[in-house]
Amino acid sequence: MGQAMNVAGKSISIVGAAKSGLAAARSLVECGARVFVSDIQSEEKLKQSLEREGLTGRVEFEAGGHTSRVLAADFIVLSPGVRTDIPVLVEAAGKNIPVYSEIEVAYRLSKGRRLVVTGSNGKTTTTTLLSLFCRQQFPEVFLGGNIGIPMMEFAARTTENSVQVLEVSSFQLETISEFKPDIAVITNFFENHLDRYPSYKAYIDAKKRIALNMKADQYLILNADQPSMREMAGQSVCQTAWFGWNCEGLAPCVTIADGHLVYHDGKAAPQRLFPVESVRLIGRHNLENVMCAALAALLAGVAPAGLEAVVKEFPGVEHRLEWVAEVAGVTFINDSKGTNCAASLTALRACRQPMILIAGGRDKGTDLSEWVTAVRTLARGAVLYGEAKARFRSALEGLVPLKAANSFEQAVELAYEWAVPGDTVLLSPACSSYDLFPNFEVRGDRFKELVKALKIK
Repeated sequence: MGQAMNVAGKSISIVGAAKSGLAAARSLVECGARVFVSDIQSEEKLKQSLEREGLTGRVEFEAGGHTSRVLAADFIVLSPGVRTDIPVLVEAAGKNIPVYSEIEVAYRLSKGRRLVVTGSNGKTTTTTLLSLFCRQQFPEVFLGGNIGIPMMEFAARTTENSVQVLEVSSFQLETISEFKPDIAVITNFFENHLDRYPSYKAYIDAKKRIALNMKADQYLILNADQPSMREMAGQSVCQTAWFGWNCEGLAPCVTIADGHLVYHDGKAAPQRLFPVESVRLIGRHNLENVMCAALAALLAGVAPAGLEAVVKEFPGVEHRLEWVAEVAGVTFINDSKGTNCAASLTALRACRQPMILIAGGRDKGTDLSEWVTAVRTLARGAVLYGEAKARFRSALEGLVPLKAANSFEQAVELAYEWAVPGDTVLLSPACSSYDLFPNFEVRGDRFKELVKALKIK
């Protein structure tokens, strides 16, 4: 099965009927495949999802779990939220039935160039900004992947002139086979998803798979400030490019010098791109995201002159350090996308003090020590909720004033009651949303609803 494959007449099972699984089902049906959808949700909910996607009567399906019916397939498409070690997939491996991620199948159905971003934090901001840079130069740019628009949504509509700007997760990279970026970006490595991976090394190894198939004429962009990234250089046959604060002796690279983003191509004199003050995003971490996106754009062929106008207008992405409202002199910031300790740590450092933190959700099992130090130093109090409440409380007890909430709604109420004019209330959960919400977007939207319903006290 090579790129530009023909799936007409193929029997394909899809395991997991969330957004990407349903997009894969719809696209594969339209390409003439016979599709079977398997999900753990109830039959009623799955039927509703299939009806909403226009798939009723067009696919076979099972609900409430994954049976051996999944194995009656030429290959299996795995949604990113489903573990690769569930029994039916172990059985599939024993029968030599290929298991691919949605992005692997979409890659084989699509055309054009792919600029692909992964990493622990900053992926969505970097990917979104990179797509805007590319739209300055190229007529047909598709934005998607783990950012909320499955690659399968547009794979069949791409042409040789298309530029795809994709965010991918470690889960998606676990089951790639031929997937190959023209330019790959790794924003950073921090502890994450240790509820899924046996070790931090296993998590990093999954991220490194982004360069698995890359060739000598392609670029892997790495963070010069992380020793683990420097160790990666030379492990792939592709070329390496760098971004960061300490890029001395490295090229090509984008760094910051004398208040400007500067591009070194290793040949000509360094080129000033635009002043740091042109960047609207707050926080040192966002300057890293801008450096990273700018470098990827330049390597893709975007003219340097087009970059500054984009950063001057770019406000950031929803749910990441998003200003929501000011109520009775209290500022509310939505950082629902802060789904791990490192991301929450970044948000704490970026926001205005004094601060009340709202944290909790489904614990990922990461080391809390650095996050605890930041909460103790930067927040004047924390409201805890969700499944992680007890562990977070144990880690923070005696170091910072705490309040415990019995619901997400109560967490927002308690934070508002506690805050005084001039305070910032920051939702930055340091956890996934899956205990109470289907994703971080729904959690962030609920936070904004609750804030906008607050009465002036």
